[in-house]
Amino acid sequence: VAKAAARWLFVIRWNLLTIERYVFGEVWSHFLLGVLGFTFFMIITSLFTLGDKIFGKHIPPFTVIKVLLLSTPAYLILAIPVACLFATLMAMGRLSRDNELTAMYTTGVSLYRIFLPFLALAMFAGVLSYSVYEYVVPPNNREFKNTLAIFWESQVVDFIKPKMVIGAPGRKYFYIDEVDKEAGVMRGIRVYDYGEGRSFPRMFLADDARMDQGYLVLNNVRVYEPEARDGGSMVSVATPNTKLDIARKIREFYAEEAPQELSTNDLRRRVQQSQREMKASLQPSRITTLKYNTDNTEYYFKFALPFASIVLVLVAVPISIRGPREERNMALILAFLLVMAYYALFFACRTLGYLGHLPAMAAGWIPNTFFVTASIFLFLRARK
Repeated sequence: VAKAAARWLFVIRWNLLTIERYVFGEVWSHFLLGVLGFTFFMIITSLFTLGDKIFGKHIPPFTVIKVLLLSTPAYLILAIPVACLFATLMAMGRLSRDNELTAMYTTGVSLYRIFLPFLALAMFAGVLSYSVYEYVVPPNNREFKNTLAIFWESQVVDFIKPKMVIGAPGRKYFYIDEVDKEAGVMRGIRVYDYGEGRSFPRMFLADDARMDQGYLVLNNVRVYEPEARDGGSMVSVATPNTKLDIARKIREFYAEEAPQELSTNDLRRRVQQSQREMKASLQPSRITTLKYNTDNTEYYFKFALPFASIVLVLVAVPISIRGPREERNMALILAFLLVMAYYALFFACRTLGYLGHLPAMAAGWIPNTFFVTASIFLFLRARK
C-alpha cells in the first residue's frame, strides 16, 4: 500500500500536475492580454462618449488623465470576465488545433482534469473582481464624480433650459427667455423666491445673468418685495447686480452617493434604512421606491458579477472542445457572441431590478443561473 501511494504521489500525480501547469501557462498569457486589451478598449470608448462633455468644458489635460485613471477599475471588473472567456477559447483552440487535446485523452487525462486550470483561473479572476469592486471602485467613483463636479458646477448654464420653470435651493424658481451657451449668458431672467417662509414670492427681474463660481449673477435687477400678509402692497428696488446661489442644487446632487460608490456593508445599511422608511410610510413615494430597488439590486450584483468569470469559463470549455479547430478567428467570434449574450441579459435584469419588475436577488443571479445551466448541458454533450 505504501509503495502504491508513493507511486501515485511521485509519478502519476506529478505527471498530472505537469499537464495542469502546462495548460495554465497557456491560458494565463491570453488572460493578461485580454485584460489589458478590453480595458484599454473601454477607456477609448469612454473618451468618445464623454469627449464632448470633457473637452467642451476646457478641462486641463492632467485632469482628463486623472478622470480616465479613476474610471479604469470600473472598466476592469467588466473586462476581467471577458478576458477569462477570451483566454479559454484561445487556449483551447490552440490545444485542439495542434491535437494536444487528443493526445491528453489517449493518455487517460479526463475532460475534468483539463478543465481544472481554467477553473483555477476563473476563481482567481472572481476573487480579483470582487476585491476591485468592493475596495477600489467605490472610492475611485467618488473621486471621479468630485473631480468632474468642479467643472460641471462652473458650467451650470449647460444644465439650464430656456422657456421652463426651474427649481433651485431655498425654494427659488426661475424662468429664462434665452440661453447663449457659447457666451455663457442668460437673458430675460425672472426669479421667484419663496424662501424664509414667504406666502408671496420676492421677485427678481434681470436683463441678463451669468454664472460666477457657483452663483447666478443677475445684472440690471429690479426687485419686487410684496407685503408679507396679503401681498396687497409691494416695494420695488433697483440694483446693478445681485447674486443667487443656485449651483448648490448640483452640489447636492453630487453629494448623494450612487450605489457603485458604496461598499457592500454601506450599501446593505442604506438598503435597511430605506426598508425602515418605507415601512414607516403608508404610501412611499416613487422616488423612494426606485432608490430602494436600485440599491437592493446593486447589492446582489456586488456578489453576482464576480461569478461572471466562472460561468463564462464553464460555457467556453465545452463549446471550444466541440467547435472548429481554427484558433483565432473562431475564438474571437465566439467570445464576442457569448459576451454580448451575457451582458445583454446582465443589463436587462439590472434595469428590471431597478424598476421593481424583478426581485433584486433574481435580477442579480438570473444571468449566472442561465449560463451555469447551459454549461451543464454542454459538458454532458462534450463527454460523448
